[in-house]
Amino acid sequence: MSEGWQRVRPSESDPRDDKPGTRWELSPKLDIEPFNLNVAVLEPGERLSQSHFHYHHDQAELIHVAAGRCRVEVADDRFIAEQGDTVRFDAGPEGVHLVHNPFDEPCRIVAMGWPPSGRHPVETVKTIGELLDERE
Repeated sequence: MSEGWQRVRPSESDPRDDKPGTRWELSPKLDIEPFNLNVAVLEPGERLSQSHFHYHHDQAELIHVAAGRCRVEVADDRFIAEQGDTVRFDAGPEGVHLVHNPFDEPCRIVAMGWPPSGRHPVETVKTIGELLDERE
């Protein structure tokens, strides 16, 4: 790190290959402890979380759509989040959600979760297939 600042370029590091989409976990590279910071690119048909329609018992999350658009599924609704939109999900069952890209263009998302220790346990409520079958 230089004097008082640090730049990280996701394109200059390897994404995680165990998560859906193309995801870079930036918190470790930036030495950030209070929250998990990720950048993800969802190609058409991809979802953000390997946990499908889920919630975290003890972690709140937010997404910011940096480019493109995605669909957000919540407990009793769904909507399109477009470039510039930011969406927050509470911890616990009331914050159940799924972020996915059913569109023809990629979507770039900045995602944060806090506290980082609350990442687990995660509760999968339904798979994306089950949820979309119900809602279609």
